[in-house]
Amino acid sequence: MPKKRKFSDITKKINTGTANILTVQEFINRLDNGEHIKFEDVDVITTATKGLMSGIMGVFSFRLVAPKTLRKFTEISINGIPAFPGPCPNEYLGIADLIVYGTAQSQKRDSYCGGSLFRDLVEGKAVEIVAKSNEGEKVEKEMTLEEMQYAKLIGTRQAIKNYNAMLNCESYKVETIFSCLPFEANKTELTFSGCGALNPFQNDPKFQSFGVGSPLLVNGSMGYLIGPGTRNYVAKPNMMTIAPMIQMKPEYMGAFKTSYGLEPICSIALPIPILNEEIFDNIIKSDKDVNLTILSLVGREKVGEITYADVWDNNFFMKFDSKVCKDCEECKTIDYCPTNAFIIKDGVISAIDRSRCFNCGTCVRLCPDAFKLDLKSIEFEGSEIPIVLRQSDRYGAIKLAEELKQMILKGEFLLKKPTGTLDFAESIK
Repeated sequence: MPKKRKFSDITKKINTGTANILTVQEFINRLDNGEHIKFEDVDVITTATKGLMSGIMGVFSFRLVAPKTLRKFTEISINGIPAFPGPCPNEYLGIADLIVYGTAQSQKRDSYCGGSLFRDLVEGKAVEIVAKSNEGEKVEKEMTLEEMQYAKLIGTRQAIKNYNAMLNCESYKVETIFSCLPFEANKTELTFSGCGALNPFQNDPKFQSFGVGSPLLVNGSMGYLIGPGTRNYVAKPNMMTIAPMIQMKPEYMGAFKTSYGLEPICSIALPIPILNEEIFDNIIKSDKDVNLTILSLVGREKVGEITYADVWDNNFFMKFDSKVCKDCEECKTIDYCPTNAFIIKDGVISAIDRSRCFNCGTCVRLCPDAFKLDLKSIEFEGSEIPIVLRQSDRYGAIKLAEELKQMILKGEFLLKKPTGTLDFAESIK
């Protein structure tokens, strides 16, 4: 008879301090070390993913002027990023409701987008708000996140189960969101996205343990799964989420500079209570179990397939030797870090801001003497193709999954049954 346990059985063990909780990475590592893990040995698995998630937006509400002063605001920008006022007009209230897209680019600041703004707010920085009323009055004001009445992050398409690797099959370079430098031509380099075995949808492909209303972490802040996200179907699911910005952690968010502009960074962590043997059997045992499709950059046709073991292989953290930089006459990397993680002193890189480092490999590609990270390569059509960029941060995802685990053990994150199921279409239209 198949083994199973009630949701209340798991929460009771958590409350009494006897629950066995593992991150997916811990689960994989133990199996790799020869340990035999049974259904009885684990109650909850924590999953996570950190990467470029363009489908995010900030929803804000705050006071700009006293009541009865102006009718409503029709134009608003924050740090030069155009916002969308409404839908509530807040007539004569002096309050603005607005949306800022994570991908929106600032018209006043170079290399600054919505993702940059969201991180600045979470870091406690004051932002410049410029608003115009329908009477033509201009209002300028500085404000911090704590001064805002409402500030939440909504994700419209997150934690996609099946990310891809990209290969430029054309005879010319392409500037694209899938590379930091112009993407070289003629199938000579590969980039990829996705945290592989850590992804929540990979570990519960039938969505038995989570659904509408399930609590999760968004950038370290406790939020909720709203339902299926945009552009998804049953073979390629993703989720829509909401979470308050005030509780978020900067290291899990921000902006990533590509050769075609900035993309926002976001991180998701989700617990999977092991309610039955089927859920347990579906927990990813290895990155070899997770396929990674290779697409042609222009046109997005499938040209090959590998696995995440081919691109990760327990190699997640970029190491830096500052001694090499001291004798360098001309640095090749200073201007190219996509997250501005370099700390510069006397014109050279003196250290790495680990709260910003994405472990993407761009610096390793440009200066393998000072930076160490095995980016690996793949066999493709008889040639050795180097991997030049990771657009997901597996190291950061592992850290977030561990944070979620500790929050559950300490009673700071309460597991809850979903209020509804996730229903995905059979195919995308």
